[in-house]
Amino acid sequence: MQGPCSFFFSYLGEALRAHGAEVHRILLCPGDALFWRGGGAISYRGRAEAWPGFVAWTARQEGITDMVCLGDGRSWHAQAIAALRPLGIRIHVVEQGYLRPSRRTVERDGTGGNTRFPRDWPGIEALAANANTSAQPNFRAGFLNYATMDVAWNLANLMAGPVLYPHYRPHALDGPLRDWRGWIGKLLATPWRQRRAAQAMDAIKAHTGPVFGMALQLETDFQIRLHGPPGGLRAALEGVLQSFAHHAPSKALLLVKQHPLDNGLAGWRDRVAGRAVFLDGGDLDTVLSRASGLITVNSTVGLTALAAGVPVKTLGRAIYDLPGLTHQGSIDRFWTAPDPVSPDRLTCLLRALEHIHVHGNFDGEGARPGAEAMAERILLPEHETVLPIG
Repeated sequence: MQGPCSFFFSYLGEALRAHGAEVHRILLCPGDALFWRGGGAISYRGRAEAWPGFVAWTARQEGITDMVCLGDGRSWHAQAIAALRPLGIRIHVVEQGYLRPSRRTVERDGTGGNTRFPRDWPGIEALAANANTSAQPNFRAGFLNYATMDVAWNLANLMAGPVLYPHYRPHALDGPLRDWRGWIGKLLATPWRQRRAAQAMDAIKAHTGPVFGMALQLETDFQIRLHGPPGGLRAALEGVLQSFAHHAPSKALLLVKQHPLDNGLAGWRDRVAGRAVFLDGGDLDTVLSRASGLITVNSTVGLTALAAGVPVKTLGRAIYDLPGLTHQGSIDRFWTAPDPVSPDRLTCLLRALEHIHVHGNFDGEGARPGAEAMAERILLPEHETVLPIG
């Protein structure tokens, strides 16, 4: 199915073939075709309502045993999973890693709020006891490389999509032209943004009272759209601001940090007022070293904060939202009495998470090693799967 805007799935196909597998790729748009090498391509140009039937028919015709896709939130993928699972086909969902850097996840059946990863400490402890935590190299992955391939994927769709794949609809909330407009605006405003970020960081360093942070995510992220609170990120921010205004200590400061890949069109800065400071940029480690607590919906920044010993409150479904790690009480109580982080339980969780990670990246020098490691994980026999079948 669809993968990252890179040659990663082409490398994955090569690695799977090297292990004796037969590989097919369903192309949904010109961008998919642009980054696919190795044959076995099947183009789907039909309407969305016929998609589930097409996927099931193709699987039976080609004798498919396994399906791989990037994330399980896109309608194309969600419908394909629903159509293929009753046929006994194994589903492998790949994503950005919970553990950073140079890690990617590959999970059976679903990820995020749909994960099969255990939600109880006995299950997590059992996984941790058998984890392989040997040191692995980190791979370089530059933003320019990522951005170039993202632009190429979208340009291919804009130029050839209406003719070659007329019924394809992307999963993103913003179209590429609007997204690029936002990024161009951010680039032109770089000097102003840097000055404002420096002012915000100075305010944090100079503040004598407690400092709390809220890490914003991307509205287009399916962890927000499917596993976030009602009303999405905007409602979450409004609720945090109101709770902070009424229940946080009078000398406390709230820092609202924008996601580094936000295109700037959401206008988060205009929504932050009162005893709150907005940060677009800045250094996360410096923020965490000063933080008395961190609020997030379900970002992996929460794991980073926990590793720094910072109490965390999640507002959505997060794989690390567990007793002994995150604050289990109300957000109103979090400002004055956050649940502390248990270092032992954090170590246990991080060890257990190794079972759903491979080392590598979706682009750059870590793409091929990551694809090879992922192919080996995908081809594990069913009886060697460490996570419960469900």
